[in-house]
Amino acid sequence: MLLRHGESGHMLEGVVGGWTNSTLTPLGITQAKQTAEYLAKSVPTHAFQIFTSDLTRAVQTAEWITEKTGNAFTKAQQLRELNNGVSNGLSKAEAQKIWVSPTEPVLDWIPYDQGESWRMLYSRIATYMEFLASTNIERLITISHANAIICIINWWLGLSSDTHLKNIMYDIRPCSLTYLKRENDGSSRVVKLNDISHLAG
Repeated sequence: MLLRHGESGHMLEGVVGGWTNSTLTPLGITQAKQTAEYLAKSVPTHAFQIFTSDLTRAVQTAEWITEKTGNAFTKAQQLRELNNGVSNGLSKAEAQKIWVSPTEPVLDWIPYDQGESWRMLYSRIATYMEFLASTNIERLITISHANAIICIINWWLGLSSDTHLKNIMYDIRPCSLTYLKRENDGSSRVVKLNDISHLAG
C-alpha cells in the first residue's frame, strides 16, 4: 500500500517542494488523522510494516498512523521526493531565476543544480524497492511523495523504458492510498489508485 503524506506548508506558501522540509498544515494533520483512523478500522495493520520518507511531512503522517495502529515505522532517505537541489526552501519565484531550461533527453534533465533528473529519481526508488522486495516482507505501507509514488507504481508494473517513464503519470493527492497486489501467477496489479474516499467529509 502506498500513502502520500498529507497537505504540507510548501503547497500553500508558494515554496518549491522536493527536499524542502516542510511540515503538515492543519488540514494535512486532519488528513493524516482520518487516514490513520481508516487504516486502524479497515486494514489488518498488525500485519503491515511501515516504511516512510525521512522528510518531516512524511514522518508526521507516519506518526499519526503509528499512534492509531501501534505499528512502528522505518525512515528511509531513499523514499524522498525528487531532489530539487539548490532551489530547496526557495519561493517558486526565486527558484524560477535559477531554473535550468530543459535539455534532451528530458529524462536526464536536471532542473536545478545539485538536484536530480527524473531518471535518477526512478533509479533511486527502483533500487530501494528491489531491496524491500528482497526482504520478502509480504505487506508494506510505504509513505512517500507524489513523484516518488509515481515511480514506485511504474516500478511495480515493470514500466521502465524511456517511453514509459516520460509518458505515464498518475494523479497522487495528499493522503491518497494506492493499493498494489502481487497475484499468485506473479503478475502485478494496481487494485486502487489515488483513493481518497476515506477523507470524505
